[in-house]
Amino acid sequence: MKKLVTAFTSVAFLGSASYALAQNQLETTLDLVVRGMMDDGAEISYDERVIGADGSVEYTDLVIAAPDEEFTMSMDWLKGVPSGSDVTFTVSDTIDVTGREEGIEFSFEIQSSAFELTTNGLLREAMSTEDVTVTFSADKFIVDGGDPDSDVLRKIFVDLGAIDFDLLVSTEEMFVKGGFDSEKMDVAYDYTIEGDSQDVEQTTGATIVSFEFDIPEDEEDALGYLDGSKSGIIEMESGASEFVMTMDTDGIALGMEGASGAGTFLLEVVDGNITYDVNADGFDMLVTPGPGLPIPPVEVAMGEMAMKLIVPAGAADAPAEMIIDILFADLVVGEGLWSMIDPGQTISRDPAQLDIDIEALVQLDAMAAAAGEDPASAATIHSLDINQVLLSLAGASIQMDGAATFDNSGPIPMPLGSLNIDLRGISTLSNQLVALGLLDQMQAGMAMGMMMAFGKPGDEADQFISEITFTEDGIMANGQSIR
Repeated sequence: MKKLVTAFTSVAFLGSASYALAQNQLETTLDLVVRGMMDDGAEISYDERVIGADGSVEYTDLVIAAPDEEFTMSMDWLKGVPSGSDVTFTVSDTIDVTGREEGIEFSFEIQSSAFELTTNGLLREAMSTEDVTVTFSADKFIVDGGDPDSDVLRKIFVDLGAIDFDLLVSTEEMFVKGGFDSEKMDVAYDYTIEGDSQDVEQTTGATIVSFEFDIPEDEEDALGYLDGSKSGIIEMESGASEFVMTMDTDGIALGMEGASGAGTFLLEVVDGNITYDVNADGFDMLVTPGPGLPIPPVEVAMGEMAMKLIVPAGAADAPAEMIIDILFADLVVGEGLWSMIDPGQTISRDPAQLDIDIEALVQLDAMAAAAGEDPASAATIHSLDINQVLLSLAGASIQMDGAATFDNSGPIPMPLGSLNIDLRGISTLSNQLVALGLLDQMQAGMAMGMMMAFGKPGDEADQFISEITFTEDGIMANGQSIR
């Protein structure tokens, strides 16, 4: 397939200067494309080629076979219609594809309705200085294949519903932008390869993807994403999803099923700032061990998941803000797993939560780090604000907040500020774990000794609080020096 794509793009783009002089001569263009593909080893045949009065070209019973039997694609007809510098292609509602990949044979049908692809990338006289556009759409787009009796690939199925795609490539400004929308994304496959099997069915709501990024000239130029001279962004939204899966790997069989809510994804690199932002409405999942595994079914659910990271990779000359914001809310583990470690239900089953909200003022020289320089010299922290760090689990919790500035004049950064720590339910949980044989009594005693040494009892039962202060004279806990 790689050879076929290379041949197609080489002829269609590099050869454009010779044939685009005759405007809209699609016949000549496609002849050159076919000739280039055949010169590269592909086999192309068709029953008839019809040239229309409007300059259109239609192939009937078209078959394209890549070299080395990589794949063969056949269709009832393919038609291209020129209009100005654009060419619009339509195709029969069914395309048959067969082939072999790494010794594994495959076959499937591409089923579409009202499929239409338009590009200005064929009939062009100045390809190197003008934007190239590609759009395609269809009212239906399905890939359906596999052989139920096969020992390898029994099923492959993708249903995207209605689709839209657009792409713009600027060869002068050196950037790419585009987007893809699908009405849905239903996927199913069933295979056995080298003894490992998977059988999956998944349905997902509407999916929207958009992207825009600068095109680097080479690997060295790609470092421009770090120093701010280049930028890129990719965004995705997807609807709610459900799945059912069975798998057998190395003789270990598992079944899984679950559902997840809608989610969003953002990866952005602009002015040297890297932003990673993911949100999901939560999930429910049930894992069912197969025969021979001595564990019960395991249920896991989470109410919400969010993660946002902002890293100023190009902040080498002046401090910039770094953000770490993570939320795992209402994490629940089913009784099947709990019963293995706590059948008497002595430990609280309250939902777990992790909430991290940290801001920092830093200078990061990602270019220096990429060049292999000392990481300590490529990163400097000026201030740190811990708005919240909360971990709540099994009836116990640890919560922290505080702020500090840093003196960077010495060999290591020295913090100046304070950190507030609130521990609740730790001794109760420790005693429960000791009673269940999951924690050594000495380890529990050492943990309690640390809490008593650096903390003081709070207003509630089994609560310890501590204020850790970082000063020029040393570190203090609740006003007492600890060094």
